[in-house]
Amino acid sequence: MKKTLLIDMDGVLAENDAKNFKSRKYDIGYFINKKPIPGAVEAFQKLTDKFDCHIVSTPVWGNPNCWSEKRLWVEKHLGSNAYKKLTLTHNKQQFKGDFIIDDTENYGVGDFEGEHIHFGQGEFKNWESVLSYLL
Repeated sequence: MKKTLLIDMDGVLAENDAKNFKSRKYDIGYFINKKPIPGAVEAFQKLTDKFDCHIVSTPVWGNPNCWSEKRLWVEKHLGSNAYKKLTLTHNKQQFKGDFIIDDTENYGVGDFEGEHIHFGQGEFKNWESVLSYLL
């Protein structure tokens, strides 16, 4: 049986434009037009072979377009079956899993019962280092 791996979207799979986020988070097209983080698409494909991968992301609650744009982004960049593995939530600790890859400890990540792989920090600075650890 495969172990369960949860993967955040913004700042992990999709670029996180923190500088413009506050002023643009309500703009139509902001989320669908984000670029993938270097190595993210290839890493996701490799990880789905070994793990039961799920994408968990927190949407901008006041922007209903964010919901559909995140779903469409996943399908566009990760494939037609990946969007079925997307969950939008404000509390990631509710999910059961062995690992979570996230760039923050927000939205319940700090209380997640499995192992938090803190993307972009310490030994997990990029997808190459994450793959080296998990595979």
